[in-house]
Amino acid sequence: MSTYQYELAFRQYIAAFDGTNNLSPAEFKSLFDNVHHKDFNHRLMDEKVIGRDGMMHLKKARTSMTREEIFQLHSKHYASGQKVTLIHFRKIGLDCIDIKVRLVTGDEETAARVVNTISGGQVVVSREIDESVPLKVLKLNVQVLCTSG
Repeated sequence: MSTYQYELAFRQYIAAFDGTNNLSPAEFKSLFDNVHHKDFNHRLMDEKVIGRDGMMHLKKARTSMTREEIFQLHSKHYASGQKVTLIHFRKIGLDCIDIKVRLVTGDEETAARVVNTISGGQVVVSREIDESVPLKVLKLNVQVLCTSG
């Protein structure tokens, strides 16, 4: 299977998240299975924290999430009526896809971005991408030297 076939399966999968919940659990599971490889894992992004030194540090995220954990999470989102809209789907390598989606649940709206590695037409590894701004901007003392000439 190709990345093109993965894209078709992925688009069908997110189309299910239209807020109507009109799929049976078996139909939803089938869409999930078409997208996610049996050995799938989801790697969480590291957390940004400000240390005592005032500098930003990365705190290692917990271990990655398994296929079953992601299925349970997606099932909850589907059941809650979450709506998902594709913002971009970009092929960035032979087997890598950069995906960004808009997620809406009730009045809450957010965006999520991942880079997926494809194997056999399914995502085998998904890595969260952090697009947030730094927690703290540090002031730098800059001295400007001017010469008159």
